[in-house]
Amino acid sequence: MPVTDGVLTLAADIHARFRALPGSGQIASEFALTGALAWLRRSRPMRVLEIGAGIGCLSEVIRRWAVSDSGVFLNAEIICVEDEPWCQAQWQQNVRPLPPGLHLFDKAPLLVWWDFVLLDGPQMPADGWIALAQRGVIFVEGGRRAQRSELHRVLREAGRHSIEATWRPPDRSKGFSVVLCDPTPAEEVWFAAVRCHEWLRDLPLRLRGRPVGKRRAEEMPP
Repeated sequence: MPVTDGVLTLAADIHARFRALPGSGQIASEFALTGALAWLRRSRPMRVLEIGAGIGCLSEVIRRWAVSDSGVFLNAEIICVEDEPWCQAQWQQNVRPLPPGLHLFDKAPLLVWWDFVLLDGPQMPADGWIALAQRGVIFVEGGRRAQRSELHRVLREAGRHSIEATWRPPDRSKGFSVVLCDPTPAEEVWFAAVRCHEWLRDLPLRLRGRPVGKRRAEEMPP
């Protein structure tokens, strides 16, 4: 999807800041931060849930999306979930100033409908996927293949249709996936085209027996 220069600059600034902080080894890539911000702007959700907030890198992306240039907070409810005490303490220091609608919990609230979920941790219970609003969006940082499979299974058993596509950066290392619930026909075509395009971009590496995604990132120099 199109990404503006403003999105690229903001994602780069947030990544550079968090890369220098304690606990930065597990933060999302700059590519994923750019994708998350672009999808938030595209979707304009009213209820956002982040699973696996860590030290607050993706949470800061959400915060910056939710506060306008004039400092006005969007009319949105945002819950970030992190259950590790050290990360919770770092998050409280790193995600500032906190707008009134953004909160940190240690567990995902149940029976709450979410328009947009950012998934970067294991704290989402299986039955939590039932609480996705009509045409909900799930942004998945990295791979998380087992969680994505569980998500599709829960939606399928609930009689709901979902589609998925994965975007990777030019070096074909770890990127992000997006799952759409109850997609339109146009979105079905779009995601099919993305899957085909990304497969073709991976093909040269696969033909040489080289990995893509997370394993690609692991073999690359720091």
